[in-house]
Amino acid sequence: MKKWIILFSISISIVLFQFCSKKASDIAPSTTNSGGTTTTTTTTTTSTSPLLPTTPYNYQPAYPSFIQTSLSANDNTPTNNPITNDGATLGRVLFYDTQLSANNTVSCGSCHQQKLSFEDTLPLSKGFAGGFTARNTMAILNIRFFKSGKMFWDLRAPSVEEQALQPIQNHTEMGLTLSLLESKVKAESFYPALFQKAFGSTTIDSVLIAKALAQFERSIVTYQSRYDSVKQGLANFTSQEAAGETFFITSQNAGAGTVPLSCSSCHTPPMFLNSGAPPFGLADATDSGINGTGFFKSGSLRNIAIRKALFHNGSVHDIKTMLTSGTAGTGSKPIPAHSISAANVQNVLAFLNTLTDNTILTDPKFSNPFKQ
Repeated sequence: MKKWIILFSISISIVLFQFCSKKASDIAPSTTNSGGTTTTTTTTTTSTSPLLPTTPYNYQPAYPSFIQTSLSANDNTPTNNPITNDGATLGRVLFYDTQLSANNTVSCGSCHQQKLSFEDTLPLSKGFAGGFTARNTMAILNIRFFKSGKMFWDLRAPSVEEQALQPIQNHTEMGLTLSLLESKVKAESFYPALFQKAFGSTTIDSVLIAKALAQFERSIVTYQSRYDSVKQGLANFTSQEAAGETFFITSQNAGAGTVPLSCSSCHTPPMFLNSGAPPFGLADATDSGINGTGFFKSGSLRNIAIRKALFHNGSVHDIKTMLTSGTAGTGSKPIPAHSISAANVQNVLAFLNTLTDNTILTDPKFSNPFKQ
C-alpha cells in the first residue's frame, strides 16, 4: 500500500508541475464538438510589460561629420536634459504606452507611426474617443535640429519638453490631466526601475515624463539615406538627382511677402529644416496659424517622398501634388512658394527621393516595445 501511495503522489506532482510551468499563451487549444462540428479555441495572453533589451539600445550614435556639424550649430537639447540611452529607453516605453490616454486605447505612437516616418496617413488623426485632431500630425524627424526648439504647426510650444505633454492633456487626442497621468504611470509596476535607470530615482512626475519623451523624440534622426551616402563620398547622384539638387539650392521663388527664396532657404540641408526661416502661408479659412498670421511652421523634408497628407491640414497628398499645385493648367489650388515649372518637377522629385532613410522605419530602438 505504501508503494502505491508513493507512486500516486509522484504522478500528481508531475501533472501539477507540467500545468504550472506553462505560460497562458502555451496552454493547448481547447476543442469542443457540437453536432459533428469541431471548434477549436486558443487561449492567449499579451504581456502588458515592455520587452526591452538587457543592454539598452544606443541612442547616441556617431553621425556623419556633416550632420554633426549641423547638429552642433542647431541642437535644441537643453543642458538639463541630455539624451542618455536609459532616458531615451524610458521615453520609448512612454511613447508607446496606451495607458497615457483616458481609455487606454491611444499612445503617442498611434498618430506618430514609425512605419510612416512617425506621422499619420490621415489628414487629421483620430483621438482616444474617435474625434479628429484639429491639425495634421507632424512627422517627428530631426526635431533636435530645429534650433529655436519651438514645436507644433503654430510654434506654440517653446520646447520639445513642453510639446511632449500637450497631446496627453488634449481633450481630443489623449484626454488626461497631469495628475491622472502621473497616477497611471505610477500604477505600472515596470516604471519605477526605468525611472531609476533614467534619472537616478524612482520618483515619477510629469516633468520627468516630459523629459524622457523629449529624449526619445530628439533621438529620431535620419542619417542613412542615399543623400547621406553621396555627401560622405560613398555614392554619386544621377544626372537627374544632381539637377534637382541644383534647382533646389539655387532657384529663386517668391517667399514670405516678396522676398525671393530658394527651396533651401526654408528647408536647409543637410536636415532640410531651418527654425530661422520665414513660415509658409497656405490659405485656410478655418485655421489662422501662428499668432493669427495665416502662416505655419516649415518642417523637415527628410523622408518627404514616402509621407502622405502634407501641410498643417493634410490637404496635399504627396510631393508631386505639392510641386505642381500652382502650375498653369492644373486647375489645383496654388501653394505659395512651393510650385515649380513642369520642366523641373521630375528632377526635383528625383532629388527629394534621395532624402528617404528607410532604416528609421524599422529600427527596433524606435519600435513599439509592447508588441509581442
